[in-house]
Amino acid sequence: MIFVLKTKIATVIHITLLCTFLLYVFPSFANNSSYKPARIAIIIDDIGAKASDAKAFSLSKEVTFSILPHTNYSTEFSYWASQQNREVMLHMPMESLHKDNLGPGPILANMYPAQVKSALLNALETVPHAVGVNNHMGSKLTQMTLQMNSLMQVLETNNLFFVDSRTTKFTKASIIAHKMGVKSASRHIFLDHVQTEAFLEQQFDKLIKRAQRSGKAIGIAHPYPVTLAFLNKKLAALPSNVEIITVSEYLNEKNKFRVNPRLAKQEAKPDDLQNLYVLPAAPQ
Repeated sequence: MIFVLKTKIATVIHITLLCTFLLYVFPSFANNSSYKPARIAIIIDDIGAKASDAKAFSLSKEVTFSILPHTNYSTEFSYWASQQNREVMLHMPMESLHKDNLGPGPILANMYPAQVKSALLNALETVPHAVGVNNHMGSKLTQMTLQMNSLMQVLETNNLFFVDSRTTKFTKASIIAHKMGVKSASRHIFLDHVQTEAFLEQQFDKLIKRAQRSGKAIGIAHPYPVTLAFLNKKLAALPSNVEIITVSEYLNEKNKFRVNPRLAKQEAKPDDLQNLYVLPAAPQ
């Protein structure tokens, strides 16, 4: 009799532990009776640095592009993306601790608030369909309270969100965004800082597991050939329990951020872009 009782107690303990584990791995089961897939948002950074970045337009249109400002392709690729109904962000260069080459028009740590605002607005003019911003580099700038306050003021005024690329663990971006009333999120996984298919597989698996634990997750990648080939293959064969979403959808603000008429001015369209309502073939 005692043996039977101990066996029943052990069984109950095992079932309880199993249920606890399942709820940790699949938290959506605990929230409601209807199943929800894990949601992943993927941002491709550094778009517009070179002509071959056009190959990234083969990716699913749910993949968000973050376009560098002031390049030969910034505005052109912004219009291409808009014709795909693809979400566009500004990949804003910000000062790094490592003296990296930031490219033209960065925000620097020694800038006064008016200079920060001017640099950001000038950058946005070259990526007219941007509905949000994330930092290019920025391990120094994102720690600077005065400059980040000025940046967030521009975003709040223009109805733009911010994604912290988290290039430093000391970033203040999310705290300041919350204080300024700016919708924000943070990168969870860098997918391709090692450019091999094996590493991409490992990081993509981490992204999905993070989304399964938390309901959703953000990954950042770059328009490297190995990355584009990998993502085209993976996103075409996502399991039914994983969904690709835009960053606006991640923020539960898809309708709010889909159109930004203040910055996406049609009259700003250069003459040489008038044929871009039909996407040209990507360069070979």
